[in-house]
Amino acid sequence: MVDEDATASRHVGDTLTRQSFVVHSWPSFAAFGERCDAVPAGCVVMDPFASGIDVAVLQERLASPGIGMPSVIVTACTDLDKAVAAMRRGAIDVIPKPVGEPRLYEAMGVARHRLKQAQRRAATMRRVQAALDILSVREREVLEGLTRGWSNKEIARRLAISARTVEIHRANVMEKLDAQSLSQALRIAFIAQVCSMVNPALHVD
Repeated sequence: MVDEDATASRHVGDTLTRQSFVVHSWPSFAAFGERCDAVPAGCVVMDPFASGIDVAVLQERLASPGIGMPSVIVTACTDLDKAVAAMRRGAIDVIPKPVGEPRLYEAMGVARHRLKQAQRRAATMRRVQAALDILSVREREVLEGLTRGWSNKEIARRLAISARTVEIHRANVMEKLDAQSLSQALRIAFIAQVCSMVNPALHVD
């Protein structure tokens, strides 16, 4: 909870606590900004419009991969354009003060769902990255070539190695990634965005 209006912050915090939400309150956006990349993942309930801060920059930071926290705005600001812009940038809802409990709880339900999705994506990325980390540089080069739809011969030409060597690296990639098919190996590569990360020779026609 980040709201420089202490009374409003306490009211919203009490409302959430009654529904068993764990609430951490911050007295200012400056204080929150110093620690937001280190606090436990959660939904940021805030009133940025009354603080004179750049709301777009704040929302971008909250949405960054290192933080990834959804936000709900509770505010006395009645500027519809600001509210619409905040929603377009990803805010779950812009709720007027005084806060209505049903609408706040509904927004928090959406936030909980988004956090679970983000946690699942992060877990998938960790598993994928761990699998890719055991590949050699040459194996990653071959995998990148495969993601581009190239044949073994084309990959061999671009890497200046034999097609047979490509076949060996390709087999090693499949084994190390525990992939039962090429499509499964490619899916792992696409999730990790392995393309354009390895050898410039793979990007010259």
